[in-house]
Amino acid sequence: MPNKRFYEKYANASLKFFYGENHKNFVLSESPDLQNEKDNIGVEVTRGISEYEGRLSRLANECLEQNLPLDKRVTRANKMFRKNFLGMVHENLGFVIADPENNNDCGEVHVRHILEKIKIKTDKLENLYKKFEWNCLYVFAEYPLKLKHICILADLLSAEQLNKYDIYFINARKDFKFQKHSFSATELGEFTEKGYKD
Repeated sequence: MPNKRFYEKYANASLKFFYGENHKNFVLSESPDLQNEKDNIGVEVTRGISEYEGRLSRLANECLEQNLPLDKRVTRANKMFRKNFLGMVHENLGFVIADPENNNDCGEVHVRHILEKIKIKTDKLENLYKKFEWNCLYVFAEYPLKLKHICILADLLSAEQLNKYDIYFINARKDFKFQKHSFSATELGEFTEKGYKD
């Protein structure tokens, strides 16, 4: 299952489109996750998920890494959520699917989760992160977002005065199946802690 570094490398690979030649100056780092000293750009990478969904993600990773059978996965879910787990845990093509709301159309709820994550990252930008001339935030949407959801998010950012980053990248992909990502394992492997391999 994808981990923190996967998302950072995926964001880095996708930024080739926006930064072209300057992209080779980005390196994986911390606070923010992608740094380009030469062009004075910093990009923080995050997932637009709630705390609850973050725990679901950790649960899925643990279950797959330990190759637990389905009954043990449900036991682990009940333990992690203190028997308050409300959704479904099932397996599909080797993935653990945990759906807290048993609902495929989570767009507007998901916008709220993204907004909450942006609030957290805005606070960290102001107090903890290294500052660049261009400070950017790259957010992975966990569920498909339509144009109306992006417009709602933009309005909420403005209303709550959260426009602290210079550029917001919202990865609102239509399909969340990782085996269908545009970038191959080789392309993702090109990005290391030391930077982009020429």
